[in-house]
Amino acid sequence: MKIQDIKNLRRLDARKALFVVMLLAAIVNSGCKILGVLGTPGMFEKKIPPQYDLQAQQNRKLLLWVECPRSLDVDYDVQDKLMVTFQLYLTEKAGIRPENIIWDRSISNDSFAQDPMKIAQAAGVGYVLLVQVDDYDMVPLNVKNYYSGQMLSRAVLLDADLGIAVWPKNSAAKVVHVGVDLETEGRAATLSRLVSATAHCAVRYLYPCEKVKFKTIDEKISIQDAYEMETF
Repeated sequence: MKIQDIKNLRRLDARKALFVVMLLAAIVNSGCKILGVLGTPGMFEKKIPPQYDLQAQQNRKLLLWVECPRSLDVDYDVQDKLMVTFQLYLTEKAGIRPENIIWDRSISNDSFAQDPMKIAQAAGVGYVLLVQVDDYDMVPLNVKNYYSGQMLSRAVLLDADLGIAVWPKNSAAKVVHVGVDLETEGRAATLSRLVSATAHCAVRYLYPCEKVKFKTIDEKISIQDAYEMETF
C-alpha cells in the first residue's frame, strides 16, 4: 500500500471518530433535555385543587348519609349501591382512612325519619356527607339485555360541630347528573356505571384530583361544571 493511501485512511478514520464523538454529544444533550421535560409536571401529573380538602382532615370522622325518596320509585338496591360506592371512592380516591367513615346500611330504609346532623353530633363525628337522589330512571331497551338510565342527585358536606355546610361554597348543594345512553351488559352494569359516576362527580371536589381523571364519560356536564374544569 502506498504511503498516500495510508494517510488517506488515517484521515478517514479521524473523521469517523470525530463524527462518533459529535453523535454521542448530541445524544447526551438530547437525553438531558428529555429528562428535563420529564422532570417537569405535565398534564398527567397536574392536579385540580379541591374545593374543600377533606383529605387534609384525617383527624375528624365522617358520617356518610344517602337518601332515596320512595316517591321516586328508585330501585330497592340503589341506596345500598350508592353507600358502598361512595365509601369506596372516599377511601380509594380521596385517601380517607376507612375507620374514619361511619356508614350503616341498616339506617337506609328510615333515613328520612332521622336527622343525620343530630346523629353525627351525638356520635362525636365531625362531618356529614349527605347525598340525596332527586331523579332516577332505569329503562330496559327490549334489545337483548340492553339498558339505559340516568340519575340526578345532590351532595353537600356539613360540618357537624359548626352546624353549617362547608361544601359547596356558593350553592346549597352540588348537583350531579349522570346518564348511560346504552349499556349492553344488563341492568347491574348500568347501575354500576350510574353510582360510580355519581360518587366520582361528588368526591372529586374533596381531594386533589388528577386533571386527566377529573371528567367521566357518563356525566352530564353543566355550564358551571365546564367552567370549573377549564379554569384549572
